[in-house]
Amino acid sequence: MKKIKIIACIFFVTVTFQYCSKNETNSTAETAAAIPVLPAIPFNYITTYPAHIQNALQLNDNTPADNAITNDGAALGRVLFYDKQLSKNNKVSCGSCHQQQFGFDDTARLSKGFDGGPTDRTSMSLLNLRFYKSGKMFWDERAASVEKQALQPIQNKVEMGLTLAELETKVKALNYYPALFQKAFGSTQIDSVLIAKAIAQFERSIVTYQSKYDKVKQGLAVFTTAEAQGEQLFLTAAGPNACATCHTPPMFLNSQTPPFGLADANDAGINNQNRFKSGSLRNVANSKSLFHNGSVVSLQAMLTAGAPGSGLTPIPAHSVAPPDVQNLLAFLNTLTDNTILTEEKFASPFK
Repeated sequence: MKKIKIIACIFFVTVTFQYCSKNETNSTAETAAAIPVLPAIPFNYITTYPAHIQNALQLNDNTPADNAITNDGAALGRVLFYDKQLSKNNKVSCGSCHQQQFGFDDTARLSKGFDGGPTDRTSMSLLNLRFYKSGKMFWDERAASVEKQALQPIQNKVEMGLTLAELETKVKALNYYPALFQKAFGSTQIDSVLIAKAIAQFERSIVTYQSKYDKVKQGLAVFTTAEAQGEQLFLTAAGPNACATCHTPPMFLNSQTPPFGLADANDAGINNQNRFKSGSLRNVANSKSLFHNGSVVSLQAMLTAGAPGSGLTPIPAHSVAPPDVQNLLAFLNTLTDNTILTEEKFASPFK
């Protein structure tokens, strides 16, 4: 009996040791996974775009003179954008709600914050925000610039849950940041202003220019009959209220037109006027939650709202005649840039 107890004891100690060792290994792996892996030569974020994109950029670029995109600045911004340690409990990052594979959008109607709580509104895609001339960000345009936008989710009590003082303390404590700030800004100084600038540089670099639409505009491809008819509908249907008025090609957004009006009993939007920012339609065919409240689940649902059997109330300036739906869908699908969904320089550096 005594021998059996000794054997059982040895077995228990062995199993416990193996379990602890395994946990320690897992813990070490998790720690290693939290270290960003960056290329020796920074990715190129200073892109020369095709002429139709470059022309639009010259007219609409909201980049301030004191925060031009640099390769090292955007590289730092990429790390900050994906770093979960910029949240209260190290569980979410900017990239948690703006996921690359979904066009820097989220498939959920409302994203989850650091403690699992839902956000107030649907995440807005970050694609092409550099081309929104006014620079105003969020559905209600409450942030005056991309730099101002960058810090608000971090301070939001649901989204990431930090104060700016806590943010600075956490970033300063991470040993991979001083060198990155040195490269980006010429100093190891770390503060919220520079954090915002770096994130803004990365976000402004996220530009779509490799869709079928872009190839057609460069003479490298041709629209199908349905796509060509859809483009004409987009540009001319409803005269001054055409889709292109608010979603102006080639980036399919426009900050110079009045914000979109949509009644919502729970959200009054910009200045409590039931108005909301119109985002870029680039890659919109992949979106699962449209409008500020995610109330529409697809382009098809939006365009057919109000039609018999749709179950949806017509959406002002967005529902079209049934014969036009398929052609308009065909055209909007040409705006999808699949390259940006997987390109490494926009992906998480935390491996």
